[in-house]
Amino acid sequence: MCFRDAASFSSAAALALCVTLFGGCSERKPAAPSTPNGMHHSFKGAQEWAARFENPERDAWQKPEEVLAFLGLHADDRVADIGAGTGYFPVRFARVVTRGVVYAIDLEPDMVHYLADRARRENLPNLRAVQCVADDPQIPEPVDLIFMCDTYHHIDERSAYFHRLRADLRPGGRVVIVDFFKRTAPVGPPPEHKISKEQVSQEMVQAGYRVVRQLDLPYQYVLMFTPAETDD
Repeated sequence: MCFRDAASFSSAAALALCVTLFGGCSERKPAAPSTPNGMHHSFKGAQEWAARFENPERDAWQKPEEVLAFLGLHADDRVADIGAGTGYFPVRFARVVTRGVVYAIDLEPDMVHYLADRARRENLPNLRAVQCVADDPQIPEPVDLIFMCDTYHHIDERSAYFHRLRADLRPGGRVVIVDFFKRTAPVGPPPEHKISKEQVSQEMVQAGYRVVRQLDLPYQYVLMFTPAETDD
């Protein structure tokens, strides 16, 4: 159920930024009502996309250092970045969780190959590229953090999707969603595909989570969730 088809899921960065400058789901029992369909797009040619996704100008509005501080990662954490793209955030995570591991997950094979090559080039043995399939993010083990940047609005049946992802969290684990809210932003998806943080919070409550922290960036929100003690 992750995404409607293999062509619909690419990278966290690529998926949301495709229009302008940049432009788990196993056989566990599904739950929670469906939500609106997501925006779909396919990406190939990772080397060409990397020039856009890793553009230093992105830092001015993506605020990666603020996001890292918000996450509060520890050296031995295990992280899954679903929709990892060319590695904008996973590379940064890997440099923090030096005794842990970062699973950089993507459906687009070219992105996965690029990530694996980048991990070797930058000497990051704890950064592991993972090829997912259309109906399963293939997180290799339970993790402390599931991170999605600019990917949430591409997911179909979001409440059911995130309900299933709870099984991929370690005790005390959290889910962090970064996505666009500002309709006049010069980057990001078309206005009709932007989702308010209120809607995200509502859908995540339906999925069995509660919001614990939030951060506002120039064009995006950053929302942190943990599983609720009981299902709604």
